[in-house]
Amino acid sequence: MNSPGTELEAWLAGGDLFEESLADTEQWIAGFDADRQVVQLKLGPYKKLYLRPKKFVKRFYHHIHPLTIESWQYRRQLNMFDDFCTVDLALDLRFQATLAYVLKNSEMLPTINQHIKQLYADIIDDVVNLELQTLADGNWIHTGLIETEKRIALAINQMLMQQQIQSQALCSLAANFNEFPTVKLGRDSVYLNVLKKTFELNEERTRELSRQQRLLEEEEIHEKRQQLEHLRRVSELELQMQAQEAEKQRRLMEDKQEQLSRQLELEKRLYAEQLRHENELKDMRQEAELLAQETQQARQRVAESRQLTEQLAHQAMLHDKKVLADIRLQQRTQSLWQENGSTSETGSEHEQQ
Repeated sequence: MNSPGTELEAWLAGGDLFEESLADTEQWIAGFDADRQVVQLKLGPYKKLYLRPKKFVKRFYHHIHPLTIESWQYRRQLNMFDDFCTVDLALDLRFQATLAYVLKNSEMLPTINQHIKQLYADIIDDVVNLELQTLADGNWIHTGLIETEKRIALAINQMLMQQQIQSQALCSLAANFNEFPTVKLGRDSVYLNVLKKTFELNEERTRELSRQQRLLEEEEIHEKRQQLEHLRRVSELELQMQAQEAEKQRRLMEDKQEQLSRQLELEKRLYAEQLRHENELKDMRQEAELLAQETQQARQRVAESRQLTEQLAHQAMLHDKKVLADIRLQQRTQSLWQENGSTSETGSEHEQQ
């Protein structure tokens, strides 16, 4: 820090400042520094972050980042006792990052405050919810909400301090009773106690009515369950009967299918026997036709042979007649030649004489 003896160094070192702040919850010292700045030294690969000293000369390798004090307003509303009471919470929080926090989150340095808001919003929700849960018993109606306000502010300050963030939280709680807007805490505590007792009696009556209603509903549910059980049993019997009937129908169908299969098998055999018989008849007809054709052909061949024999005999007879005629003609010719020869010899003799 700027000087080793400052309260900020002691706070960052986790020394007596934390114990002193816990000892006196009324006085929480944040230790803000309005002029706090972080110097970022970047020279080649060398980088370093440190607080800006009092006597500081800025060089070209220096980048200065101010760590400003940020204001953060947080609002919540809580409905209690079946919307009979509404508690409004207003938390005004001022915080400032320390060098130790910046060193842990150096990459978020340009937007360090926005980073803190986004990172710790849910944690602040948890702290507030934890403290507001203590209001459910209604004891605060007698004592007021000041102690709760202090506990919420202190819890938030402690949580941020543990994260090395300086903070100053101011919490305000306001309770409004919807049906009695003029009633104030503290001043009208007796009246509020009566209201609380009346509310508790009404709540007890409501619970009793709810219990009776629940018993009636349970009896009705039990009756409906019995009816459903009866319907279930009837349904099971019907399903069993349907299953038996279905099994009976299935067996009848199987028997019918078996009979049909046997009938089809018999028809197949009869049809095959009929086809075999028809094929045999067809073969017999073909054999008879072939035999008739062969007989006809044999008869035709016999007739042709007879005709050829007669034709050959006639031709032989004609040939014989021709030969006989030729022989007779030859004999006659020879006779004529002989006669002519004899006559020629006689004439020659007459001429010689």
